[in-house]
Order: sequence, then C-alpha cells, then structure tokens
Amino acid sequence: MDRVAERELLRGAARGAVSGHGIAVLVEGGIGIGKTALLDDLAAYCRELGMRVLRGAADDVDQRLPFAAVSAVARAHQGRDEDLDRVTGLLRGRDALTRSVTAAHHELAVTEELLALADRWLSRGPVALILDDAQWADPSSVVLLHRLAHDIGQVPLLLVVCARALAQGEALDGLQRGLLAGGALELRLDRLPEPAVVELAAARLGAPPGPRLRRLLGTAGGYPLYIETLLTAYAADGLIRVAGGHAELSGTVDPDAVPQPLVELARAQAALMPRRYREILQAAAVLGQTVDVAEVSAVLDEPLMAVSEVVGDAIGTGLLVDDGHCLRFRQGLTRELLDRSVPEPVRVALHQRAGRMLTGRDGAPERVAAHLLAGGDLDADDLRWLAAHADALTVRAPDLAVRLLQRATADPAADPVLRTHLVRALLWDGDPAQAERVAQAALAVGGDAAQEPDLRWLLVQACCRQGRLREAIDAIEPAVRSPYTSLGQAARFRGTAAICLFLTYRFEEAVAVADRAVADGEAAGDAEAIGIGCLAKAVGLAKDDMAASLALTELALSHLGHGIRPDLQVDPYVLKGICLLELDRLDEAAEATAVAVRHNQRTGGVFLTTAHAVRAHVRFLQGRWDDALAEVRSGLDGPDPLGHEPRLLALADLIAVHRGDPPGAELPADTGDTDDRYLVRWAQALAVEAQGDPQRAADLLRPLWAQADGLEARRMMYRVCPDLARAAAAGGDHVELRALADELRVIAAVQPTPSLAGCAAYCRGLAEGGAEPMRAAVASFREAGWPLYEAYGHEAAALALASGGDLAGAREALRLALDGYGRLEASWDMARARARLRDAGVRDGARGRRGRPKHGWDALTDTERTVAELVATGMSNPDVAAQLFLSRRTVQSHVSSILAKLALTSRVELAVAAAQRPAPP
Repeated sequence: MDRVAERELLRGAARGAVSGHGIAVLVEGGIGIGKTALLDDLAAYCRELGMRVLRGAADDVDQRLPFAAVSAVARAHQGRDEDLDRVTGLLRGRDALTRSVTAAHHELAVTEELLALADRWLSRGPVALILDDAQWADPSSVVLLHRLAHDIGQVPLLLVVCARALAQGEALDGLQRGLLAGGALELRLDRLPEPAVVELAAARLGAPPGPRLRRLLGTAGGYPLYIETLLTAYAADGLIRVAGGHAELSGTVDPDAVPQPLVELARAQAALMPRRYREILQAAAVLGQTVDVAEVSAVLDEPLMAVSEVVGDAIGTGLLVDDGHCLRFRQGLTRELLDRSVPEPVRVALHQRAGRMLTGRDGAPERVAAHLLAGGDLDADDLRWLAAHADALTVRAPDLAVRLLQRATADPAADPVLRTHLVRALLWDGDPAQAERVAQAALAVGGDAAQEPDLRWLLVQACCRQGRLREAIDAIEPAVRSPYTSLGQAARFRGTAAICLFLTYRFEEAVAVADRAVADGEAAGDAEAIGIGCLAKAVGLAKDDMAASLALTELALSHLGHGIRPDLQVDPYVLKGICLLELDRLDEAAEATAVAVRHNQRTGGVFLTTAHAVRAHVRFLQGRWDDALAEVRSGLDGPDPLGHEPRLLALADLIAVHRGDPPGAELPADTGDTDDRYLVRWAQALAVEAQGDPQRAADLLRPLWAQADGLEARRMMYRVCPDLARAAAAGGDHVELRALADELRVIAAVQPTPSLAGCAAYCRGLAEGGAEPMRAAVASFREAGWPLYEAYGHEAAALALASGGDLAGAREALRLALDGYGRLEASWDMARARARLRDAGVRDGARGRRGRPKHGWDALTDTERTVAELVATGMSNPDVAAQLFLSRRTVQSHVSSILAKLALTSRVELAVAAAQRPAPP
C-alpha cells in the first residue's frame, strides 16, 4: 500500500504520545502529493487509540483574523466542552475591550487560556492536534503552536503541522525552526514510486493497470491527487475497462496526450462543468474556503434547492468535503483557481452583495467586513452597520476594522462616531501614534458633542502608550474644562493626570490633582473615578509611607472592584504586592502578587512580567530560592513590554552567586527602571565580591546608594546595605559605616519595619563593633522573615565575639550562621564565613548543615514535592496553580525542574514513579 513508511512514522508518533511522550511532526509536500489522505489515516488511527482528535485546516481568506487556524481546529469540539466554550467566547472577543488594552494583549490572554485548556485536556488523556494548510495560518495561531510545543515531550500530545511549504513567511519559518530545534520529526512527502502508483490504481479500479494505463499514470509524476483526478475522469467517461484481470485504457485514448500539471487538470475540470454549476461554485469560491449554502443562494438569488443540488454533486466528486461542522473545498488550490476565474467586476459585485446581505443577519462581523472591503464603496446602510458593530469588529479583526473605518471616514463629513471608533481601533491594533493624529484631527474638526469625552480619553491613552506622559497631561487640561465632560468623567481624567504627574516627579501638583479627583468622584458618585484617584495618591505615597500607600491601594481596589480599567498606567494588584513586600508582610505579598499574575494573564496585561519579578523578589527574601527561580523563568517566558528582563536576570544571578555558581547573565551597565538598576548593580557587586574584590564591590554599590533620590529613594533599595556594609568593612572604612547606619536609622524612624531595623542594627554593629547590635539585627531579620540576612547577622556576631575573645560564643554563632546558609544552599556564604572566622582564630569543627542532594526525591523543594504529588494524581497545571496560588507558567517551570531532578521525561513517568515510591516512615 502507498505511503506505508510515512503512515507508520506518524502512527508511531501517535503511540509515543499516548504513552506520555509527546512530539511534534512537520509534514511538508507539494500540491497533490497526498498530505490530506495521510492525515485522514492518522486522524482515524488516533481515534482508535482513544485520543482526543482536534483537526482543521487554515484558510487563506482568514490569514488576517487572530486565532482563525486554531478556531478551525477546535470547531469539532465546540458545544461539547464547557471549558472550550468559555475560551470560544474569548476568541470571539467577548468583553475584550474592557479586559485588555490592545489586540496584542488580548491575544496574550487568549493564548494563556488556550494553553490552560490544553493542559486540562492533556491531564485527562492524550490529544492529537492536526493542522493542515499551515502555510495560511494566522500569526496568533502560530504563536500558540510554538507555545504548545514547549516541553511537549512531558505531555501526551501529538502536534502535526502540515503545509505545502513551511517557509512561506517569517512566522511559519520561525515555527519550523523552533519545532525542529525542539526535536520535532520532519516528514517530507516525495512522489510515489511506480509500484505504489500501481497499487493505488489497483485499489481504486479493482484490478492492476495494464501497460497503456501505466503509461498514462506515469504522466501524473507520482502525485496521488493527479492520479486520482485522472482515474476519476477516465473511469467516469468509460475510458477504462477491466478485462482479463487488468484495467486498461480504451484504444481511442492517447496516453501521452494528457496534461500533467494539476492547474491544467483543475481548469479543464472547471471548463467542463455545466455553466450553472460553474457559476455557483465560482461564487462559493469567491466567498471563502468554507461554503454556506444559504449564503450562496442569497447572493446569487438562486433557489436553495438548486444550490444544494450542485453542492451535493461537488461533495460526491470530492471537490467539496463535509467535515461534520462545515462544508469546505477539499483543496485550497481548487478554490483559488475558481476564484481567479471570476472577472474582477463580478468578484467585486459578489462581495458587495454578500456584505450587504450579511449586514442584515447576526453573522460574524469579520466576515461581513471582509466582503464590504472587497466590495468597493460603502453606502449608508453599510456605514450604519459599521457604527453598530465597530467594537466587535475591532476585537475580532483589528486590521479589517482599521481599514474599513479608514475607508468610511475618508469623507470629511463622515459620522464623528466612526472617527471615534477608528481611534479606538488604531489603539487596539497597536498604532498609538496614528491614533493620536486621527484624534487630534477629529477634535479640530469638531462634530458630535457626545463623542468628545470619549475621543479625548482615547487621545490621552494614545499619548500614554507612547510614553509621552507630559503630552497626556496637556491633553487632559481641555478635557476637564470641556462643557461636554461630566463631573465623573472629569474626575477620571484628573486621576489619570495625577498618576502621570507622580510618574514625572511633579509631586505637589500630583497630590492636589489626586485629591480633587477623589472629591469630584465622590460628588459624582462615580466609584471608578474614586478608585483611580485613590490609586494615584497611593502611587505618590509609596516612596514615603508604605502603610498609607497600601491602605489607599486597597481602597482603590474596593472601588474599582473586578472592573479595573485595562488602560490604567499602574496595576493596583502589583502595587499592593510591592507595599506588602516593603512592609515585611511577605506571605501576604506572595498572595497579592499571585493575584497580580493571574489578573495580568487573564487580561494580557502589561504588568505580567512586573508581577513575576516582584513575586520572585519576595521568594528571594524568604529564602525560597528555587521558587524564586521558577518565577524568574515564568517572567522570562513571555512578552516583556516594560523591559524587566534585567531585573529577573539580576535576581537569578544573586541566587547563583550565593550558591557558589557563576552568574548566568550578561547584565547591562545601566537600565531605565530604578528597581532594575539597583538589582543589576547589586548582582554585579556581589559577583565581584565573590571573586575576592570587596573594595570594587563597595565601589559599585556606594554611588547607587549615594545618588538615590525621588522615586529612587533609599527606602526602596535598602536591602543592598548589609552587602555594602560588609564590603566597606573589609576596607576598614568605619566613617562610611557609621554614616550608613545613621541614614538607615533615620529611614527606619520614618517607616519602621523589622527588616529596616535589622539593616540599621547590622550596619551599626559593623561600625561600632560588639555582638549586641548583631543580636538585635538577627532578631529583627528573623521577625521580617529574611533568613539570608539572619545568617548574615550570626556571621557578623561570630566575628565580633571572636574579636572580644569569646571563642565559644563565636563558634556557636558561626554554627548558627552555617546552619542558616546550609538551609539556603548558600555555599559561597558558607565558605566566606568559615574563611573569615578561621582568620579570626575560630574553626567550626563540623561540616555544618548539608544541603539537599542534587538528584532524587530528596532533591525536591517543599513546593516541588507538593507539585509533584498533585501532578501525579492527574491534576492539570492550571488546577495545581489554583490550589497552590501559583501561575500556570510557574507550575510548568516546577514540573520541568522536578522531572530533571528525578531523571524522568514525562508526567506519565512521574505518576508511575510517585506510585512506586515507598511511603515515608
């Protein structure tokens, strides 16, 4: 039988996926080479194996529509899976404008939901996802395929991507490289050899072909589609007869005169159709890859039964296929040829008629818009439809929305409502500069007074999204003065202005504007305005009074509720996490930042990386370094619109240095963000100290502390002080140490927290000598929940006791320091403490607490052990994440770490290993 080797390769991949070792397969071949037949066989086999089969084909008509290819694949399961139906609502753009700030962020949110859905399905059983015609896949679907293939070997997933040629665009070319780099199989379909052609013909005709028929089949070049087309056409015309045990051509046929290219065959086939059939199928081809019988009937004004008869015949001949959910052309090329055979004026008229006919139905807005764009000028009914459906169209197909709205507003007398929709669509499509220009022009022309507040709000957002905060403030001035702006709207404008003022260091103005925003919001009874005003005040207070900032942030959240605007310039959830972090309420900060991560994943928010970074910082301070690294990996595994990669890499490097490993990142000399800057410099300084140069480490940290001002207040970076003090003490600079201690004491008096008190006591102890300040530092750090710093205190106390002659006390303090470092696996700190105390005449006399082994169940952290136990029970990553208050990405990071430590390769193996593991005594 033909394609035996290829079929067995795909079936073997399916069996591997069922056993828990997923794999991706790239199938590539020319037109008519037999790709579809091979996928038919694979899909049937996967169903026999009990796999959930998701199969579909990308459509050249829908390449501009986000997630069009994914929607085609998922269509077979819609209405049969509650989780999928919920995600389908997101695919259709339900509530998107109130959840996300741009199309890109909405697509991120949808991608996360789809990945979570895939995780849930894969936890229940093996899945086969088969995408045909991938050369027409939209970019959003390509990104999802990339993400699905990440760590595919750990899950029971078979991912098959089939295309005419994968290198037909940057996105697909990137997908090909990414999948192959991840270990995907590559299957290139070549022409069938002659024995396979003979076998195919024999199966089709019921007898092996004779010599003349073999010559005819030889002109097909080994392409199954060519062969099937020839056999079907000649058999239908009675030109092939079976006699004497062979199938042979009739004597009137010249086997050498048949055209070879499929294009010629398809055109000849179309030319031989009766005129009425050809016109109906041409119209169907113009209208798209899928065929809506009622739509074709209405556009052509043909009786429904007449169109149904043609469609039935086309299904019978294999021109169309019914996959159980829609009718479509079996071959994209056939549709292309039929489409091109229609004269341009007729094609335009068909699109125009289809668009106008569909405006009266509850059809997909993107389908209507595509027809209207291809149909020429817009009439009054078209414009009314567009005004009513612009928001839905903007979310579903932003590119189409922008182009159609630009056409609709080309006339200076265009409806002002459409201009506002155009500005919103441009913002959603990620073009704030053009949105600003259109908004400014629309405001200059004037028009509908009711549109002015919305238009000005969009103008402010366009400025903010370009980072032009001063221009945003300037744009707010006329907005609050406008007679068309309500009191509540003015309060929202003022709250936004206050945030921008704080972020541009105009603090006194910001406070006054924020107070006015809250007062106006209360007068108007506008909860959202009150929330924005409170949030603005919280931003301003964060540098001076964390407790007050936290109280205002929680008040803002209570007013904003779950309807937090996606266009806020500050994330209240992240701000709450930062406040709790600065107040040493680390467990609460971990919970708040988990909420921030989930909120940003759900909305595709720009603060997702920020939330992971803050959460990683919390885990670093808590000494849960593997958890911190999982958060770092999660933060790096996604978009980074605010540029926080240096912060994440710096945290990873801090942990690496403490553990005695070389730093893994080339950190920049400077960054634009305050937190990023001090963390990067801190990591660099610690690496230098670990190499034996504490003086240079102090030189790196000293200017960072000395120059801190404004939003870069020392209150936000005091965690570097113990390391700065230790490096300065190594150089004997006691003047600097006393100054550092005094500065920390002042800061701690203004905003007292245990960690600040601990840092002040630590620096005072190094400046003055004696063990008592260090004991106070240890107590404060223990209260703050900072185990690394607690061990710092014990180490410094041991040195102070040794210098005072109390060697027994020094040995005990050293033991406590080594025990603390051991729990953290901080081998550099252990080595440093031993060396310093050895120089002071103190030996610990013991190996100290041993770190965890590198491999096996005992190598797992507490979090990893819990994740492993839950995964082994069959829970999906999203379900584990919900139970442990983590993100799905972080759970996946933990799973990868668990499998590496246990020398396993899949979740199935993990479940088996967990079941076979003896119960602990």
